[in-house]
Amino acid sequence: MRHKLASGLLIASVIVWGIWCGGQVFNELMTVPIWSAAPPESLKVYAELPSRGGAPFFPLFNPLFVVLAIGSTLAAWKSARRSRKWLALSALIAVALFASLVFYLAPLVVSMFRHSVTGDLPASEIVAGVERWKLGNRIRLIVELFGFVCSAIALRVWSAEVASPDERTA
Repeated sequence: MRHKLASGLLIASVIVWGIWCGGQVFNELMTVPIWSAAPPESLKVYAELPSRGGAPFFPLFNPLFVVLAIGSTLAAWKSARRSRKWLALSALIAVALFASLVFYLAPLVVSMFRHSVTGDLPASEIVAGVERWKLGNRIRLIVELFGFVCSAIALRVWSAEVASPDERTA
C-alpha cells in the first residue's frame, strides 16, 4: 500500500512540477515582457486589462507542487536508498522556491504594480524594482527547472529501487 501511495505521489509530483515549470516558462517568455516593457506605464496599462475567466494558476499550483514534493518524499523515503538525495533535493527546492515567491518575489511585483498605478513612487525606483524582480524570477526559473529534473530522477531511481527482480529483467 505504501509503495502505491509513494508511486502515485511521485508521479503526481513530477506532473505538477512539469505543469508549474511550463507555466513559469510561458510567463517569462510571453507575459513578463508585456508588463515590464516600459515601467511604470506598462505596469499601469497591464493592470487595467480585464482579468475575467481562467483559473488562478499561481495560487493553485505553487502550494500543490510543494505539498506533492514533500508528500512524495515522505511516502517514498522508507523504501528509498539511492533516490533519497533526489527526493530530498526536490522537496528542499520546492520549499525554497515557495518561500522565495511568497516572501520576496510576489510582494515585490505586487508593490511595483501598486506603485505604478498610484504613482506614489518615482519611476526610477519602479524600474529598479522591476529589474530586481526580473532577475530574481529568472534565477527562480532556473532553480525550478533543476527541481523538476530532480523530481523526474527521483521517480525513475525510486521506481528502479522498488521494482521486483522480475520487473527489473523484463
